[in-house]
Amino acid sequence: RPHEPRGVRCAVGAAALGGMGGGAGVQADGCAVFELGGTKAVAYVYGPMETRRGVQHHDRGTLVVSLSTAAFGTTVRLGRGGAARGADRHSQERSMWIQQTLESAILLDQYPRSQIRLYVHVLQSDGGGVAAAINAASLALADAGVPTRDLVAACTSGALGQQPALDITREEEMAGGAQLTMAVLAGARQVTLLEVESKVPDGMFEPLHEMAMVGCDALAQHMKACLLEHATQSFSLRMSLRSGRKS
Repeated sequence: RPHEPRGVRCAVGAAALGGMGGGAGVQADGCAVFELGGTKAVAYVYGPMETRRGVQHHDRGTLVVSLSTAAFGTTVRLGRGGAARGADRHSQERSMWIQQTLESAILLDQYPRSQIRLYVHVLQSDGGGVAAAINAASLALADAGVPTRDLVAACTSGALGQQPALDITREEEMAGGAQLTMAVLAGARQVTLLEVESKVPDGMFEPLHEMAMVGCDALAQHMKACLLEHATQSFSLRMSLRSGRKS
């Protein structure tokens, strides 16, 4: 398994809300769920919507990203005070990663004086949480009809001893080896995010980089298949409704 991603499951639109209890997501313009092994992320997109003066850009739209992780969804236990504040800083930092990654893909110049709000919740975290969050967000943006330069796909790699491994688990992350999180514009294979945690041993960066790229390619294929299935089902539903009205 070191050269393959864990099991992938994803759903877009109404299918993503199945079993999620609906809630605020029902009102979202786009939503998606992305699961990678024991990691599960759900994303909701609201907008584009007009923003109040003072937070507008006259020549382009703005993207606002909020990332949260369910306390029961991670193996990391948070203490009081400083630990909680550290977790908040951790989420804010990764929210910025996601925002910058997606800003490079979204055609924000098509939405001047507008705002797109993206809420991503990591419901279960067993490694690769940021990658799963980016993939869920990318699918939700597509569901909302937000135009992008390309689909964004993300994956992680890590050093297990002296060997590179793809899509490492939480336990493998906690081992303290070098970790790399990558996001790409899938078609062009253009890197839009590259974050490295822990010191990378000599001669290991290139193997980790290539491993993560292979993972992004593989996950992009799953995501495209998910979007195609969603589009096919939506088209079939519209045709069925039309036939029903005519009869």
